[in-house]
Amino acid sequence: MTLFINISHSLSYNSLQNFTKKSIFVYAMKKLIGILCFTLLTAHVFANEGAVADSLKQDSTSSAMPEFTPRSPTGSRLPVIVPFGEVTFLNLFVWGWDRYVLQKDYAKTGPSYWERNFKEGWKWDDNHFAINFFGHPYQGSMYYAAARSAGYDFYASFFFALTGSWMWEEFCETEYPAPNDLIATSVGGTIYGEMLYRIATRAVSKPGAGLLENLFAFAASPVATFQEWINGPSLTNPGYAPMEWSIYTGVGHRFGDEYRYDQDADDRSDNDWDSPSAFYGLNLVYGRPDRKIKEPFEYFTFSFVQDQSEDGMLMRVSSVGKLKNLNMRHNNTNWMDLAAYLHFDTFYGDLVEMSALSIGLGADVSVDLSDRFNFRMIHMPSYVLLGSSDFNYDNVLASADSNYKVTRNYQYSLGGSYKATLQLEWKNIGRFYNYAAAYLFRSWPNTEPHYGTNGYDFVFLNNLGLEVNLPLDFAVGLRLNSYAKIAAYERVEPMSRSMHAIGAYVRYTL
Repeated sequence: MTLFINISHSLSYNSLQNFTKKSIFVYAMKKLIGILCFTLLTAHVFANEGAVADSLKQDSTSSAMPEFTPRSPTGSRLPVIVPFGEVTFLNLFVWGWDRYVLQKDYAKTGPSYWERNFKEGWKWDDNHFAINFFGHPYQGSMYYAAARSAGYDFYASFFFALTGSWMWEEFCETEYPAPNDLIATSVGGTIYGEMLYRIATRAVSKPGAGLLENLFAFAASPVATFQEWINGPSLTNPGYAPMEWSIYTGVGHRFGDEYRYDQDADDRSDNDWDSPSAFYGLNLVYGRPDRKIKEPFEYFTFSFVQDQSEDGMLMRVSSVGKLKNLNMRHNNTNWMDLAAYLHFDTFYGDLVEMSALSIGLGADVSVDLSDRFNFRMIHMPSYVLLGSSDFNYDNVLASADSNYKVTRNYQYSLGGSYKATLQLEWKNIGRFYNYAAAYLFRSWPNTEPHYGTNGYDFVFLNNLGLEVNLPLDFAVGLRLNSYAKIAAYERVEPMSRSMHAIGAYVRYTL
């Protein structure tokens, strides 16, 4: 996760504003080389899956993928003081590093600030988007992992993430404690924490796991891996699970426009994008969608994609984890699954900043239309616990107020989302897929920045693609990705933005 964030920062628009068609191609080739290196490492870590499957419990209806097989625990659940102490140490370590090594002003806190926080309460902050929606969830995943690897379950570990976030907000910085940080760190940290914990424990659950597997696990979840090195597998260690990775890279073309419907021509915004682009990404499916789960996140999906052109960088990260489900099966390929899900979706870059932390329901249906064709459809309506969307009216408000100053370029929101996936697979040949997601945001009351306006954002995205399988687990595909936004705020005119990216790519499935 941190690797993806660092890559995204290093490929910011400021460092790539002189992109040409040739440099776009060079960028794609560099990314392809990097992805191949990552593939070799990951392939080693998860090598010999067939041998692992043979040594573990097989599913009664399918010999292709094993069921979950937990590692044998070597100890009992640790006393609550152990993960609590680790959470406290993590906060003290990060605070001390910020205060005495980095010399950050926000870390120069003390009793006077603590008293102010308890007396004056919580306020929504204006920190950078990446800090709030990447940094805080990752920090929360550390709190979560401390409890999870000590033998606590998903829900108990969430309260340690919540406690760690509360301690940081109240005592470790000069800023007012922020409710948006508490939500992103605890809920977002639980999502990231559980996914990384399961990936880490799976890597070292492989028979004969060695140095590279342990290093991979430590990189994924350092707190959990270190604790399990000392105490052995916890009582709740998920162990081995079926998992599929796929990575891809490609080139294409991005085009679109932005328009704000101001009556005053001087305030009217009319931008457009039209340039070659390159992209790369990763998809992960953990567990099986067609099984009843015993614990939260025994099935989850994670996707990451970064698209770069001379107009700027755009990164999208999406995580969906199953909390509880009811599975109805006709046979191995015809089934329906009804479930509750947690979602964390984030767009970040030079063109879009948006996030949605959501909880909702879902229906997942798979049907064999014939011996060779399978149809799968997923619907997921959700409630957005914490949303955000970029704000596009800086110049309008600056012209109306001489004291105007940008403090935050996005809004905090509540709302709803709806996701729909359709896939038609021609077995052993290829597949057609379409993924759509819609978000309706309403600014959270009294959270707008100092310029004082709020309203609605409607965001829609659609990913359409066609893939053809190649030998050796490769596939080639064509994709059309679309993004559209309509915003309507008080005291300003509506605006719209649309972007489309068409491209060809190569995918490799591990």
